[in-house]
Amino acid sequence: MNNQLARILLVSAVSVLLAACSDPPADDGLNGNKATIVDGMGGNGMSNGGLKGIDLNTLGAMAALEDDKNYAVGGVQPTVYFAYDGFGLDDKGQAVASHYARYLASKPMINVALEGHCDERGSSEYNMALGERRAKAVRDALIVSGISASRIKVVSFGEEKPAAEGRDESSWALNRRVELKFPQ
Repeated sequence: MNNQLARILLVSAVSVLLAACSDPPADDGLNGNKATIVDGMGGNGMSNGGLKGIDLNTLGAMAALEDDKNYAVGGVQPTVYFAYDGFGLDDKGQAVASHYARYLASKPMINVALEGHCDERGSSEYNMALGERRAKAVRDALIVSGISASRIKVVSFGEEKPAAEGRDESSWALNRRVELKFPQ
């Protein structure tokens, strides 16, 4: 476990340094993956802009090796996790949403994309709808905290972009999430 933690910290430190030194090529996170754009205002600067960053949360560290488009702001991972078949925010999820609402309030020119995800259980259609409900739950928490809906884009990937490939509860728990992504 200590060896894994050391690797995670090393990957995180190197990634932060690299992110500070250069910009990766633009990537909207949608190429090659099925996605359903649920809502979001056009012309908000998010349709063409790339997304960048690094996933620094220990739970999401393995996903960081594959997807380096999340920024951890103030040490808080921009990911909200959900219970099986659930879309309500627990206390931890509400704390993440509140933290990023404060961040967005301090950066009025920055928008956010909320990407809803599910584990592989359930039909594709059901999982797309559940991913949408999860992303909308985070959107609603941001709106209640004072963030304008025009700054928020909701996207559901359903089960199409798993954070973990395993077929066990620990993998499924990592896949039941909403990721907050920010434009460059």
